[in-house]
Amino acid sequence: MCPREDDTFRSTRYGGHPPACTCVACCEKRRAGISTGYTRKKSSSGTPVWFWTVIAVVVIAVLLALVF
Repeated sequence: MCPREDDTFRSTRYGGHPPACTCVACCEKRRAGISTGYTRKKSSSGTPVWFWTVIAVVVIAVLLALVF
């Protein structure tokens, strides 16, 4: 039997626990102030490379259209 959509989301986003999990490990993490949810990596913030690639191609196309 294939997993339901929410089970797949839960396992990838929360490590198998629901957002409001009341198991001992999650409760101890909350008391200690440690996040039990999804954390985004700081290194992935900013504008992606593909965006700048698309902008560069558009600028080059416009410049070539003006020249020729």
